[in-house]
Amino acid sequence: MTSRRIVKAAVLLVIVGVVAAIYLSPLREHLTRDEIRDVVSNLRGFWYGPIVFIVLFAIGCVFAIPASIFVISAGLIWGWIWGGTYSIIGGLIGAVVSFFAGRFIGEGVIARFGRVGRAVAKQVDHAGFRSLLILRFIPGIPFAALNYGAGVCGVRLQDFVLATLLGMAPSVYVFAWCADALFDGTMTEGDAVWRLVAVALVMVSITLIPVLLKRKLARSQAPGPGTQESLIPPEA
Repeated sequence: MTSRRIVKAAVLLVIVGVVAAIYLSPLREHLTRDEIRDVVSNLRGFWYGPIVFIVLFAIGCVFAIPASIFVISAGLIWGWIWGGTYSIIGGLIGAVVSFFAGRFIGEGVIARFGRVGRAVAKQVDHAGFRSLLILRFIPGIPFAALNYGAGVCGVRLQDFVLATLLGMAPSVYVFAWCADALFDGTMTEGDAVWRLVAVALVMVSITLIPVLLKRKLARSQAPGPGTQESLIPPEA
């Protein structure tokens, strides 16, 4: 076993071990919105509070702690503008770390699947940014899973960073805004949920509609059967 494989196994073991320790130990009982909000609230009075929050959020992204509880806490403490901005910075840092970890651990994995692996690599190279951006807009897909998966699949770093930033920003600011509004009493929890769903649907539509229109236009401009033959003059 080479030293590189040993390092890969060690990194994977650390990530899996920490995630298992978080979710299979009593620590999970403290990973609630109220608990994290109390921790973040204690940081508000210090100048370095946002820095500590960004670091904690980034670590949470690496070890698959739900991002929403950090975003909601930040929105409650710093308001939707600054809370959302701190959340985006922390989430992007954690996403990039996870991306590189996935690329390192999953190096060469796609190639082992033969034809299927080559098809995946081709799709990622051709439409990695668009595919990842659409996935970012779909509610329910774990943030950490996309980060590690993009690294394993070989998504280009620039595509990953841009798709993650564009995919995070709308949902993060809406989450933070809803949290701020809920705290002020100007919005009910039902209103917050419906607004989040509506934003997700709008984002997916904005991404998909140009793609569908482009495909429809390409099909309409494609020559029909027999077109080429009709252009050839008949023999005398």
